[in-house]
Amino acid sequence: MKHMKKLLCSVLLLLSAVVFVQAQTTILDFEAPATSTVFQYFGSPLDGTVNQTLTNPNPSGINTSSTVSKHIKPAVSEVWSGFFSNPNPTTPVDLIANKKISIKVHMDHIGSVSLKLEGSTNGGENWVVTVPNTKVNEWETLVFDATLPSIEAPLMPAAGHTYARVVLFFDFGTAGNGTDIVSYFDDIKAEPNALVVTPILDFETPATGTDFQYFGSNLDGTLTTIIDNPNSSGINTSGKVTRYVEPAVAEVWAGAFSNPNPTTPVDFGSGGQVCIKVHMDHIGNVALKLEGSTSGKPNWIQQVANTKVNEWEELCFDASLPSLESPFEPAGGAYARIVLFFDFGTPGTGTDVISYFDDIVVKSSGAPAIRTVKFKVDMNNYAPNFDKVYISGSFNNWSGDANPLVDPEFDGIWEGSIAVPNGAYEYKVTLDNWNAQEAFIGTEECTKKDPSGQFVNRLLLVSGNTDLPRFCFNSCYACGEEVKIKFKLGTKGITPNPEGVWLAGGGNFDVPGGKYKMDDSNADGIYELTVPRKKGFSSFFTFTNGPCADYSCKEDLTGLPCGNPNNFNDRFLPSVQKDTTLATCFGACFTNAECVSGVNTLVEDVQLFNLLGNPAGTGESVLVFGYNAPADKTITMTNSIGQVVHFWNTSGNDENFKLQTADLQSGIYFVTVKMGNRYYTRKLIK
Repeated sequence: MKHMKKLLCSVLLLLSAVVFVQAQTTILDFEAPATSTVFQYFGSPLDGTVNQTLTNPNPSGINTSSTVSKHIKPAVSEVWSGFFSNPNPTTPVDLIANKKISIKVHMDHIGSVSLKLEGSTNGGENWVVTVPNTKVNEWETLVFDATLPSIEAPLMPAAGHTYARVVLFFDFGTAGNGTDIVSYFDDIKAEPNALVVTPILDFETPATGTDFQYFGSNLDGTLTTIIDNPNSSGINTSGKVTRYVEPAVAEVWAGAFSNPNPTTPVDFGSGGQVCIKVHMDHIGNVALKLEGSTSGKPNWIQQVANTKVNEWEELCFDASLPSLESPFEPAGGAYARIVLFFDFGTPGTGTDVISYFDDIVVKSSGAPAIRTVKFKVDMNNYAPNFDKVYISGSFNNWSGDANPLVDPEFDGIWEGSIAVPNGAYEYKVTLDNWNAQEAFIGTEECTKKDPSGQFVNRLLLVSGNTDLPRFCFNSCYACGEEVKIKFKLGTKGITPNPEGVWLAGGGNFDVPGGKYKMDDSNADGIYELTVPRKKGFSSFFTFTNGPCADYSCKEDLTGLPCGNPNNFNDRFLPSVQKDTTLATCFGACFTNAECVSGVNTLVEDVQLFNLLGNPAGTGESVLVFGYNAPADKTITMTNSIGQVVHFWNTSGNDENFKLQTADLQSGIYFVTVKMGNRYYTRKLIK
């Protein structure tokens, strides 16, 4: 008998939460017209043409399907070259019911695939994420997690939205390497969330049943009854159900509440919905109210209409919807009490109306993976006295004391961690329950303005367990590592756009209309912007007269010495080692914002150096300096999107300098040598 009881307990535990794996949704498999499309190339000589579908070149392993799609990365192509679905797939990419997108790929090298989703039908931001491949010359499945923040602004996840257009990039961030590269892809599918169903009440046993107490009618204070199922058919063949009576005379708010409350609370820890099977003899509605929150949330009520008469159907109430009653918030956390209203808002009809309900469950996609993020905050440069340091943000409702840090070594380095799901969060370091907080200007790399535009906070992108590098209070970087770069832009000779002037481009300064809007608050025609960056920062950049996302309003530096013809005629900022002011004029190479030529104008000097061993196949390239380059020089190597890879200083006595390139990934790099007001940039291909 003891063994039987143990077995029964085990079965009940297993049934307490049932996980259902739903079917995948095929977006494209290229086997039939309804699941096929072509993709239109951009960013290369193939621009405007479309790709091909063809017979699977390697029907083996995980992909023995007949037809696949072909991608060509031309010998000459931009780092952002790719292609987009045209026309868009018949089946949109639904990331409400699904959390991941899978794609089968076949590549002849180790690289990466980036998936971008555009054209959201419900307000989602464009989203792009990169996944590396791990196999060569065989099919493998790459999975893109929609809960991850996009790698492009505004850095939001795609989960919860639906998208029309699919954009693919093979080896995003790498330019053409001189040879056409052919890859294949197939079977783009939306991967469903594992559906977790948690039973609350099924009225089959005392542990899974309860009574409901009537209110708002002459039945006030009496209880509902559990009876044999009057119509054991369709979706409900269970033995017991609850009988509900709407009396002939009843208030519009008449209903019944659980008494006692269910043993299992209604818990929306990971979102989801409450579903109830109902049996009604007329078309009406059922309202569900949840009370007794254990997490401080207000009561929540929603209403759903029934669609079937004299048969069982399941009605589901979405916790993400705002309540019908003040304060109109969505449901969250756990609730103890269930309240039901049949025909909510309708008074008694003069005749008792009998309905039945059964199988109250919570359906959710399961608890999201929780990630641990560790912080180390250096407070040594902060002078005022303080006692406690906290991490306050959107993950703890901006609490001033919810996530305290400690200084275990008494060295001014405060440490701690938070546990959160994947996503994008805003936060600050705060002191003594908000007696003081960090202050930012909005142009820092690690910050973002909140949606209201009133506050500038740190931005935290969580995609896995993370140990954040130690940073200084009020800075994105370690103490002593920050420099401030002040841009001053004269606009003599142009009419500034009424919407503003922007610093943009270079892979570091967002698109026109983005984060780096310049200011001319004194209306003197000189626009200014201060950008904090880490010491050694270097980048291409440009200025735009207006918020043109297509860069049609950028300055034209074609043929001018300050425009780099190898990088869209953008300007180049050599490595910055201290606080620096860069003054110039829109569309010109002046070194002052008054637009008057000066002796310090940067001059492009092709004689400054030559680059030997290019392309670099030996792991080493040599810079040979010209006879007229006797002074100290700075050498900066950047990748194809303007990120600094290496920085060196060299003496004026050096006739050459060896670049170690063995650790570089394959791709295009730019080597810039600056000596005084002279500079030159050459391309290096690895």
